[in-house]
Amino acid sequence: MKSFHPLFSASRTAQSMCSKSALSVQRAARGFTIIELVVTIGIVALLAAIVVPRFVASDSFRSRGFYDSAKSVVRFAQKTAIAWRRDVFVCVTAASVSAGTAAGCATPIVNPVTGGVLSVSAPAGVSLTPAAFSFDSAGRPNPNAAVTITLTSTIPNDPARQIVVERETGYVHP
Repeated sequence: MKSFHPLFSASRTAQSMCSKSALSVQRAARGFTIIELVVTIGIVALLAAIVVPRFVASDSFRSRGFYDSAKSVVRFAQKTAIAWRRDVFVCVTAASVSAGTAAGCATPIVNPVTGGVLSVSAPAGVSLTPAAFSFDSAGRPNPNAAVTITLTSTIPNDPARQIVVERETGYVHP
């Protein structure tokens, strides 16, 4: 039996050269099919239709940011009352939430981050139910009752939100 290596075979060499040239032609002509292009454009259009309106209409993001900031002001007022062992007042108007050491928030507490007054103002389209209360040195609300601050919004698809201060513990939560 005669043994030979396939690479040195004449027919194998011709076949190999033909397939190499065909392969290089296929690589040069390779591109996207119309189906791939249509599917890609469809996915991009769908994402644009869903994502872009959420970022263009950022009013609801500002509303949620205000809610989080207002809740933080009330929590900070409670923590300050406990730390300083004295009454800290929270003043809620239709457009802002602030904290101070005197009735009516006449002596405002300094914001430890900005160095300014510990207060936050509502963005356009958001209003609050006015309230005034204080935290005693144990962090409980005074008068001794649960306090609910309601944020209402005229922004489309923006829900009403609440900040609740529990009566016995002063726990601040949504």
